[in-house]
Amino acid sequence: MADEVVTVGQLGALGRLLGTGGQARVYEAPHLRLPDAPGPLVYKEYKPESKARQGPRQLVKFRNGLEPAGRAKLDSFTAWPLRVVEDGSQVSGVIMPLIDPSFMQLRTLPGTGTKKTSTREVQNLLVPPQRAALVGMPVVTAQQRLTICRDLAAALHWLHAMDLVFGDLNARNELFRLSGHPSVMLVDCDGVRKKGTMAEVAQLDAPDWDAPEGWLTTQSDCYKFGLFVLRVFSSGDQQSTTRDPARADAALDDDGRQLLRATLSEVPGSRPPIEDWGYYFRYRLTGKPPPAADPARTVPQPRPAAVVPAAKTTATTGWIRDRVTGRWTPL
Repeated sequence: MADEVVTVGQLGALGRLLGTGGQARVYEAPHLRLPDAPGPLVYKEYKPESKARQGPRQLVKFRNGLEPAGRAKLDSFTAWPLRVVEDGSQVSGVIMPLIDPSFMQLRTLPGTGTKKTSTREVQNLLVPPQRAALVGMPVVTAQQRLTICRDLAAALHWLHAMDLVFGDLNARNELFRLSGHPSVMLVDCDGVRKKGTMAEVAQLDAPDWDAPEGWLTTQSDCYKFGLFVLRVFSSGDQQSTTRDPARADAALDDDGRQLLRATLSEVPGSRPPIEDWGYYFRYRLTGKPPPAADPARTVPQPRPAAVVPAAKTTATTGWIRDRVTGRWTPL
C-alpha cells in the first residue's frame, strides 16, 4: 500500500503558481515522484485560515485502500488527493495529479488577441454557443453534450456506489474534453465525504446550484446533476441558472423529459439514482436499452407503481420507472 504522507522538505523546489482560490494555492511540484501515480504532480497548499486538516487524510486513505484497478478508475475521472503534505505535525496541503492537457484550452482573449491556456470548465457548456466562441472556447455539438453528460453520470454513480457524496457539483468543479474517454474530470475533491459523515472541508452549495432540502447527500448530488443536464441542453436567457425543466424539452426525448422532471423533484427520496441517467445517455448514444432488472446494480430501484400506496403518490414526482421496459410512466 502506498504511503499516505510526504513532508514539505520532500517536495523540493516548487514550480509555477498555477492557481489560487479561497482556501488554497496550487503549485507545480516538478521534483516529486510517486510510485502509484506516475506523471506530473501539483501541490495544493492550504492557506493558514483554511480548516482543511484531517479530512484530506481520509480521502488519501480511501484511495490507498482500493485495489490497483479501482485506483486507476478513480484517477481516470478525478483530480483526487494522492498524499497529504505535512509541515511538522500539521497538514499543510495535498499532492494531486496535474490536470491532463486534454482538459485544457488554448484560447485567444477577445479584444487583446492575447493567448491563454486555461481549464475547459463545464460552465462553457452553459452559455450560448456564440459566447463560447467569442472567448475562444469550442462550440460543443449535441452529440458531444450527450457524451459529457453520460460520463459525468458514470463518475457520480461510481462515487455513490462507494458511499461517497461529491457535494459541490457546480459549473466549475468539472472539466470536459472533446476527445478521449472519460470526457469529464472532477476537480476540487477535497470536500468529498463518506455517506453519513461530516466533511471537514465545508461542502458548498455554489450560487444557483443548491438542492431544495438544504443539506448535501447523494440525493442532492442527483438534483444538481439534473440541473446540469437541464442547463447543458437549454438555450436562451439565463441558461446557466434556469430550474425550469421545460427549457430542455426540445433537446430531450420523452424518456429524458420525464427523467429530468423526476430528478428535479423537491422530495429527495423520490429522485431516480444517477445510474438511470447513465443508462439513458448510453441509450441515446448507442441505442442500447437499460437492463430490465440487473441484480448487479448497486443502488435501490424505485418501487413498482403497483405497490406504491395511493395515499403517498402525491409526495412523489408523479412518475415511476417500469422495471420491465425501463421507461418512465405516470402514476
